[in-house]
Amino acid sequence: VHLTGGVSALAGTVVLGPRKGRFENPEEFEAHNLPLVVLGTFCLWFGWYGFNPGSTLGMSSGSTGAMAAQVAMNTTISAATGGLFVFLFRAFITGKYDVGGLCNGILAGLVSITAGCGSMECGSACFTGFMGALVYQGASMLLVKLQIDDPVDASPVHGFCGIWGVIAASLFDWGAGMNHYHGWSGFDCMTDANGCRQNIGGTGVAANLVMILMVIVWAGSFSGLAFLILAKTGFLRIDEDTESIGLDVKHHSPPKAYQMASSAGGVAATEHSPPKAYGAPTPAGAV
Repeated sequence: VHLTGGVSALAGTVVLGPRKGRFENPEEFEAHNLPLVVLGTFCLWFGWYGFNPGSTLGMSSGSTGAMAAQVAMNTTISAATGGLFVFLFRAFITGKYDVGGLCNGILAGLVSITAGCGSMECGSACFTGFMGALVYQGASMLLVKLQIDDPVDASPVHGFCGIWGVIAASLFDWGAGMNHYHGWSGFDCMTDANGCRQNIGGTGVAANLVMILMVIVWAGSFSGLAFLILAKTGFLRIDEDTESIGLDVKHHSPPKAYQMASSAGGVAATEHSPPKAYGAPTPAGAV
């Protein structure tokens, strides 16, 4: 699910191209309302408990209830690990506390654990979240290096972490080593006429790798084609004048949602990234 959306997002950003001034004046494109960013992140995190534990499709028995509890625990551990690692890593390399990075790290952990949340132990879930944070951070930096403008890091979070999550689900499946494989069977191994199927862990990894490639080809090609048609017909991007003055000014009354003055200095400016929790709307078409 996440891989499909992430690949589609990447196709869209490549076809659309960067926003005007995005890489010439990057400081003008920082998030302008961190409280809403944090609120949105926790809304998503809360919703994930419906998405992941809810995938047990019921809690009418002790086994399904225990599975839902295991899934909820794995989801929490991976999300918390991902968020904390990105936050601490960015504080280490920049010397500033990046709340936006914390939020995307949480989402990276959530995406990474989704595929394997019902088939791995809590320790593996922690490692999955940790690696998901690394994957997200690396992918985010790579897109900036390539000057691919993904405004909310959708493809690093959902696409790249989606790939890692599918791989992690097969690598850390809690079957006995590579002998047994549980997959969708929950606490039980996959069986055949002779009981637990033997030596199919490698098959599970291979199947997931093939699935990743197929999703990338399918979602990337069809999404890229759809975005390309929209671009060629003029329906994908706003005109240059609107991008210069901003959609708020062009289409809304009043032209600004809010305008709040803030000083250039202070603790926030020296120790936090971005330096303001909230402020004027993002300029130059960065809506």
